[in-house]
Parts: sequence; structure tokens; C-alpha cells
Amino acid sequence: MNNRPYEKWIWIELIGFDHTESDFGVKAYLDNIGFIPQGISLLMFSPDFVHAHEGMERENVLPMEVCSYGARPYGKERNRQAWTNYQLRGLVVELQKHGIEIYCSFFNLFHFHVEGEDSLRQSKWCAAHPELYEMRKRGEALPVINPLRRFKDGSYYEDLLIHDLMIILQDYNFDGYHGADGYTSPRLSLAEGDYSDDMVDQFIHYSEVELGNGVALVCDGDPIAMVQRGEWIWHNKRTEWIHFYAHRWGEQWKKMMSALHKMGKKGVVNSAWTRDPFEALYRYGVDYKLLAAAGVDGIVVESVGATCSSGVDDMEYDPGSEFMAMLMAIKAYVPDTKLIGLNSIQDTNEQYDALSHVPTLVERDIYSFSNIYLQDQDGVKRCTSGFVACLGDGISKDGWEWLIKRWDLGYEGLAKRVIGASFVWSDEVLHRSLVDYTETRNWPVHKFVTELIERGAPIQCVVNVNELQNGTIFVANVHLLPEQELQQVLTYRNGSSVLVGRMTERISQERESIGLNGECELNQFFCVVRDENGTVLSMFVEETDANRLSDTQNDLSKVNDSLSWINSLYFNSVSDSFLNGCIRVLVDAAGSPKVTKHAEHIRTTVLEMEGGIWRILIRNLHVNYKRAHIDVGRPIASMSILTDFPGIPIKPKDSNFNLIVPGRGMVMVEISFK
Repeated sequence: MNNRPYEKWIWIELIGFDHTESDFGVKAYLDNIGFIPQGISLLMFSPDFVHAHEGMERENVLPMEVCSYGARPYGKERNRQAWTNYQLRGLVVELQKHGIEIYCSFFNLFHFHVEGEDSLRQSKWCAAHPELYEMRKRGEALPVINPLRRFKDGSYYEDLLIHDLMIILQDYNFDGYHGADGYTSPRLSLAEGDYSDDMVDQFIHYSEVELGNGVALVCDGDPIAMVQRGEWIWHNKRTEWIHFYAHRWGEQWKKMMSALHKMGKKGVVNSAWTRDPFEALYRYGVDYKLLAAAGVDGIVVESVGATCSSGVDDMEYDPGSEFMAMLMAIKAYVPDTKLIGLNSIQDTNEQYDALSHVPTLVERDIYSFSNIYLQDQDGVKRCTSGFVACLGDGISKDGWEWLIKRWDLGYEGLAKRVIGASFVWSDEVLHRSLVDYTETRNWPVHKFVTELIERGAPIQCVVNVNELQNGTIFVANVHLLPEQELQQVLTYRNGSSVLVGRMTERISQERESIGLNGECELNQFFCVVRDENGTVLSMFVEETDANRLSDTQNDLSKVNDSLSWINSLYFNSVSDSFLNGCIRVLVDAAGSPKVTKHAEHIRTTVLEMEGGIWRILIRNLHVNYKRAHIDVGRPIASMSILTDFPGIPIKPKDSNFNLIVPGRGMVMVEISFK
């Protein structure tokens, strides 16, 4: 058993265990993985696990789709087994004997494929309740349960869910409930659904909005009228629609957590489709602050970078930098909530095996996501508290050893400070950005941080605007800060500051105090660099160019927001020259190392550890090996390699060193100074 200060969790199906063994295969499984997890979430797939439960008075066979993800017929180690309710209860008991907390989880899905059958089967309870299905804007039912819907009699589904779930938790003695995909956010974006009569009626009663002339309150089954209603709401009452959904998700989880805690159980929730606080709200109507206020015991953050970057399901999306920014933003928004990163290593049903096929990406995610920090009055602390291995069946002993060795290294030691700039978080700016983005399609803070990290900015730490402590700070969208927070930024004197914003009428009144001593037109982006005394060191603006103007959508009402999370929202472009200028001043202001060769591919995270030692995480964006040439700015006394690769000593010269980094991978080194 490992005593390192982080949590290890596993998400796994019943197919990972063996009901023919007296202990249901628990000892063999734990011997294979080589550690005792903090928690195991058993994935039961369908809501029928809860709603079709027949009690424990007699032994009965569980639905086949509960016995493996989507009723898949086999895994790497065994075929799907027909588990009974008594066997599942026995499995929970055996796992708990080892001090493991056991959670149940299920999606809002209920269609599954059975070998030899042409059409999909449906879980019986869910199939009998089409009034609960999530509905597209044209009225087509998406074959998933919308947990916010009501039954035909007007009662809320969530009340039945909580009632039935409490029985399940009691009967199987689960330690808690893991709210998974579909039960913590909708599958459709708010631009696309759910615009059913039910959800619109709930919206009207909550927001007291009056529908426009000719917009029908009741029109289910009429695609033309439904589209008209959905588009009217999205284009005319978008902010109210977003806040309504945020209220409903928060309200549901407040009920859920009250019931769980009353029983002495715990509840953790998945984040909304890998999204940061802004996109979680704008796209899906999920407010992490309301989930935290509801009392959730943790958020399982969908930091599934390796899966996306490897092209699963024909995906063209490499979100490594984006997910770093996302994790920092969520932690800043809900600083007291435990965040557990979802480490997507393999999933037979979803047809990926990152552990076998793209191990460098898995390694990159582990080191990156375990080494981003939140700064507060006590110093710096990690944004994440551990990882969930997803999914945990069919992995060899060697595979587990490889994985845990990297988890251990990722969480080894605690930085004293981060050598870079801390990006400044403001709750108020988040909420102002909903309106600003709708009206302008300009970048919210998370977009700025993502793009700057991707281009090489040293931003691996976040700080709340009300807890500014020391070191270099980076403030994006300074024009959206409320007056008090703007003054806190402008009077900051414990380090240099890099301020990026858009010239507005309000900001024009603050030109002198901000340091806008050059030409800057209305709506033009600016960057101001100030030292620890508030003296302006430099100032530049984004130059307008023809290419940027050609990329700009003139009629924002025609922008399509009905997109999957893997597709980017539409943003107005910001010039490369402006972004590169921001990166240069951030590197200079923070005293970060400089990449002197292959700078277009090499990214660094620099942590100051105990004794002034620098730990440097070196990331390669390219698919091929690249040699990183790095100047740390001070003579190096000694250097050691922490990762397995490269497997030879590296000899620094003065303040410089170079080494090879695997394609789309990461190398970690430590240096001491003369």
C-alpha cells in the first residue's frame, strides 16, 4: 500500500470481477493492481439498475446491461457474467473489507447492442417512460433520460431518482453515489435542447419570462413551432435560460446531497463534459459553484486529454493545454471542493486503449494535471487531489505498475512556488462574460489562458482576485472586472503584473491608472506590463489586420452554438502577433526559462521545490521526438532526470541544457544552482 499524499480511485464494471470465486475475485484484482484504492465506482450503465430494482427479499439476476458497460459480451479477462443482486452485495462487502469506499454509478443511457440482434435493445423501465427523454429543438427525442424532466402527472423525476437510489444504497450498502455522464449535465447543449413543453414550462415559472408574440407555450409534436420557440428563447432570453438550467441542476443536487448525507453516504459528480466554468455554464447550464454549495463531496473532472489527443472516434482535438487551464479555473471557482482527475487509460466499449497505444499522452496528462496549482493565503496547493483510473478492468500487473509509478511521480513533493505567472480568477468576470461573449464573441478568460499556454506562456498557477499574494500575475479581460477588483489589481505591489483587456468607455476613464500611455482605439485589445512598484514597463495593442477581419463573423445571431463539446465555440480571432507579444512579456516578467530551440514545440512547467531546487516538466507538442534546448538564466550546479526517459545523464553547460523529449510526451528533470 502506498502512503503518498494523493487519492487513487478506479472506475470499473462488474466484468472486472469474477462471481465464480468465493470472494468475487477481489483478492486477485487487488493483487494485480498492487495498491488499495481510496474509492471504487462500480459502473452499472443504465438507470434501470436503480429503477428496476426488485429488492433483496429474493435472489434475482441483474439486467445484462448492468453486468457490463452496454452489455458488452466480453472483456480481456472473461466473458460477461450474469450477476445476481446477492452476488453484487457480496462484492461490495468484500471490497469494503479492504477499507475501500464503494460507489455506484450509471449513465442516463439505456440503449445497448446484443450480439446477433440487428436493432438495439432498451432497458425496460427507461423504455416505458418516453416523457423523460431529452428533446432536441425540433422535437426529436434523444434516447437518454433528462433528469430534470417531470412525469406525465407533473411529479419530478429527480424525486423518484433520489427515493429509489436511497433504497439501492441501503440494500447494497454502497458508501456513496457517483453522478456520471447525463446525471450532472445535459448531453445536448442549451442551444439545442431541451425545449420540450415540460422544460419550457419550468423555465417560465422560474424566470417569469413572457414568451414573444406568436411563440407557443405548448407545441410538442410540432417541429416548426418548437424550432421557433427554441430559437426565440436562445436569441432573446439566453442568459435567463442559462441561469434557469444552472438553478435546476443545483436544486437537484442539493436534494440529492441532503438525502445522501442524511444516510451517512457520500456523493461525487462528474464535471460537465470537460468544460471550464464558463463553457459549463454557457453550453450546458451547469454552475460548479452551485454544485459545491449543494454539498458534493468531490468533482471528478473529465480531464480525458489522452483519449481526445489520440483521435478516439475520429476526434481531431488535442486539448492538453485547454485542460490545464480548465482544471485551474474550476479549482479557483470552487477552491474548497476536492477535484479528482479522470485519467482515461482504456475503455473497451468505447474502443480505446491509451495505456497500450499512446502511453506518452497518458504520461503527459498525469504529470501536467498533477502539477498545476492554486495560490492562496497559505501559499500554493495542487488543483487536483488524485486520479480516477478509467476504466479499471483488463489491465495487466505491468500496466498498473507503469501507471502508478507515474501517478506517484506526478504527486511527489509539493512546490514552494511556481516559476511563472498566476492567472487571476474573478467569479464576477465569469458571470459578466456570459453577456459579453453573447454580444461580442470575444474571448473569455479561459480561452486566453488556453491559447497562451499552448503557445508557451508560463501559466501553471491560478489565484483569486481577492487573495492576491505575491509573484507575477496575469489578468485577462481586465475591462470586465468590477470596480473594487480592478482597483485591487491596479494597486497590487507584490510582483509584476501583465494586464490584458479591451478598450471600453469605462477603461478609457482609467487610462492613466492602468498605464495606457499609448494609442488605443475603442474595442482594441491592449497589454500593459507593470513592475512591482506599479511603473509601466511596456504597453502594446493588437494591430488590426485584414486576415483577422476576414475571420470575424459579422452577424453574430447566425453563430451556431449547437455543438458537441469536442467542437470549439465560435470566437473572434486575436492576432498571433498580439498573443506572441503577451507571451514574451510574461516570460520576462516571471523570470521563466527560455526555450532557445524548437520553441514552437517545447513547453515547460517550472516548480521551485524545497531547498531552491527547480523541477522542470518539459512537454513536446510534436508527434516526433524533439530536442529541447533550455536556458534557465542561472548557472546550473547539478541536474537529475526524474522520468524513465531519457535514460542517460544530461550534462548542463552554464545556464543551458538540452535533451530529447518523446513525441507528444513529457520529461521531468530537477536542477540545483551554483
